[in-house]
Amino acid sequence: MKVRPPTLRTKRRYLLVRVFPPWQETGEKALYLAIADAVTSLFGDARAAVIQPAVLSREGEHAILRCQRGTEGDLAVACSTVTAVGDAKIALRTVAVSGTIAALKRRLLEGGPRKGPESVTYGEKESPAFRYGRHKVDVLQEGIKKQSRVFLTDHEREEI
Repeated sequence: MKVRPPTLRTKRRYLLVRVFPPWQETGEKALYLAIADAVTSLFGDARAAVIQPAVLSREGEHAILRCQRGTEGDLAVACSTVTAVGDAKIALRTVAVSGTIAALKRRLLEGGPRKGPESVTYGEKESPAFRYGRHKVDVLQEGIKKQSRVFLTDHEREEI
C-alpha cells in the first residue's frame, strides 16, 4: 500500500500539556479516558468525534496530546477542566501547541526553568531569579510582608 501524499493526509495538531502535581503517576489510558470524558461533557459526542483527542505519550510531568487541526483550542479548554484521573487529583495546563511532535520535544528540552534559582542584582539588592527558555526571566522581589514577582522590560533584562 502506498503512502498518502501530504495533500491527502489529515492535518493534526499536537499539544504539550503539563500535569500538576508532577509526582502524580497516571497511565496514558487513564489520562485519555479523563480527557475524552471532559471533551464529551463540554462539547458533546458530535464535536468530540471531530476533535479526535488522543494521548500519545506521558514523559515525567508532561504529556503530548493529538487532535485535528482547528480544534486545538477546544482540546485545551477541555484539558483545563480535568480535575482527576481515576482516584488521583490532577490539573492539566497547556504549555504549547505545534504541528509536529519534534517541535514539542525541543520545546520540552529548552522550555523548563533551570533547577534552582540564581541570584541576580536588580536595583540595589540581590534577588532570586528563574530563567526559562525563550529568554524569560522571573525575578522574585522580597518585601516586608510578602514575596512578589517583578516584570521586566527588554532594557532591564539586558542589564541582568
